[in-house]
Amino acid sequence: MRTKKRTLVTNKVYGFNPWMDQLLSINQIMETTGQKSEAPIIRDLIDEALTARRRKTSATESAAQAAPTQELTEDLRTIQSLLLRLIEQGQMDLRIESLSLELLQETLAEAHAGRIDCWKNLAAPALKESGKNAQQIASLFDEQTEEAKCFAYVLADEIKRNLLRSTLDSSLLTAENDDERQGRLNYDDLSLSQDASGEPN
Repeated sequence: MRTKKRTLVTNKVYGFNPWMDQLLSINQIMETTGQKSEAPIIRDLIDEALTARRRKTSATESAAQAAPTQELTEDLRTIQSLLLRLIEQGQMDLRIESLSLELLQETLAEAHAGRIDCWKNLAAPALKESGKNAQQIASLFDEQTEEAKCFAYVLADEIKRNLLRSTLDSSLLTAENDDERQGRLNYDDLSLSQDASGEPN
């Protein structure tokens, strides 16, 4: 354990009474090594103990440094899993919206085709008999189409505003319920504290 560069401190002496098992161990080392003095053996034992303590401290610090890294890795894995779920859910929602759009397009196409068929077979002949020419009949058809579009846009806007209003009302109601619940919890805690101590805290 001792090296040539180490300096022996002569003005400092550690005095202590060893335990019996320590004394027996030191005596056994002296017999094994042939050493006549206890001091070199005790110095070697102190070196071994200090080296073991440094290794233990280093291992503890390494474990403490590794713990946050492991926690960060677990957090990243959790975030990755959540993102994958969100992506999968978004893809599913997109497929549902695409299907809904296709169905809506088919419905609108069928409705438009049915309207044109009824117009040509029923309305247009009756208008011709009443003296309307082809241009007037086409103009009347376009006017009715515009009126139907305006009605649809107004109805869609009204439905949208009703949905937004109901969503806002629901959010406000939820916030009020949360405030009321929090106030009730605070009141209950205060009542429990008063019952326990006999006076308010």
